[in-house]
Amino acid sequence: MDTKSLDKQGKEHLQFYYNFMFASKLSVVVIVATLVIMAATLL
Repeated sequence: MDTKSLDKQGKEHLQFYYNFMFASKLSVVVIVATLVIMAATLL
């Protein structure tokens, strides 16, 4: 992706977006892992 055309605020928004996406993926992984552990302990 070409970031040269973006201004300073655009770059900050892009960085926030990447951090948000990373946090979202991380929380999904944690939730799935929790559900798997709960299911495993119920069996």
